[in-house]
Amino acid sequence: MREYRYSALSSNGQTVSGIRQAENTDSLTLELQEIGLILLKAKPTLGSFGNLFSSSGRAGKKELRDFTQHMSTCLSAGITAVSALADFQEMSDGAFGEVVADIRGDVSSGTALDEAFARHPQIFPTVYLAMLSAGQNSGNLDEIFEELVAYLEWNDNLKSQTTQALIYPSMLLVGIIGLILLMMLFVIPRFESIFEDVGFELPTLTVKMMAMGNFMGTWWWLIFASIAALTVAMKMYFRTDQGAYNRDRVLLKIPVLGGFIQKIALSRFSKSFALIFASGLDLLRLLDLMEGVVGNKVMGRQIASIRQRVATGESLSESFAGADAFPTLIQRLVAVGEKTGSLDNSLMRASLYLDKEIPRDLKKAFSIFEGVIIAVMGAVVCVAAMSLLMPIMQMGGNLH
Repeated sequence: MREYRYSALSSNGQTVSGIRQAENTDSLTLELQEIGLILLKAKPTLGSFGNLFSSSGRAGKKELRDFTQHMSTCLSAGITAVSALADFQEMSDGAFGEVVADIRGDVSSGTALDEAFARHPQIFPTVYLAMLSAGQNSGNLDEIFEELVAYLEWNDNLKSQTTQALIYPSMLLVGIIGLILLMMLFVIPRFESIFEDVGFELPTLTVKMMAMGNFMGTWWWLIFASIAALTVAMKMYFRTDQGAYNRDRVLLKIPVLGGFIQKIALSRFSKSFALIFASGLDLLRLLDLMEGVVGNKVMGRQIASIRQRVATGESLSESFAGADAFPTLIQRLVAVGEKTGSLDNSLMRASLYLDKEIPRDLKKAFSIFEGVIIAVMGAVVCVAAMSLLMPIMQMGGNLH
């Protein structure tokens, strides 16, 4: 499937534009004809780089949250979905406005609301589409949109807390990198000219630091190019299933940080599972969705294994028993919820508990990270200072 930006002619002679995914232009032409549009022109976006460069991929999270709130308010007041879409389209412009216009066109032509939304997976998350589909089938779209508003706010708040906690450690990390570059490229080369005329052998530490400074001064372009190439290679590797799995497995084993990452994934799993399960989606389909929702490949593979066991006839609690990525608390809540028929309430309580734990773990993890960075910065300053002071002190001793 590719993403196309198109212009088309409507039955009343108006030119409309939008963004839609299709196999090719022929498929796009047929899809538009089904909704009463004649394709005038279509231009594909940049394929796999769509999220970075296509305008639809740049539709902001705030727009999505505002749109969801708008739909919730309108549907709760008895306004039809088509009218609600039309109203938001008038208030919105840019990429998101084009997406809403496309959805409105689909719905006006008779396409089900969830199917119209599903044609824009680059905009609407998996959980969003799953809950919308369940709400469409149950007839509770207004309640579903209200729950989606709460879900999006929760997700944004979680990301905001993580981002804010990263600011200070990131500044320290940038500071230590800048300090190393300053010492190696400017400070040490200046002292090298002073030490060239001394009549004694320089300390080993000084010689090694000067050699390192010379290397960085001469081959700085190769160092930066190598770092850039390594970064690109790692990103490409981590985009593969095995690469992402290996990355997540290593991250989960890191002390403190691994526990924090696990709790974020568990909270996302618990809340998403509870919301979608409550909307009435089939359990096997729900587990399929959860594999991608948790955001961790290690846990995702275990969820896939759980689904296979459930499909063979095992109970959900029995299937979770062998999944070590899910702690005892989650397994017990699943067992209790399955037994009492309130699985959604049990997992929602787990999510609330984890939401309280995450800020504390976040503060603990980044406090340790800050301490490590400060210690490394101190070690760099100490080694650099010693490499410069030792020959100066030796020169002073020789003068006496």
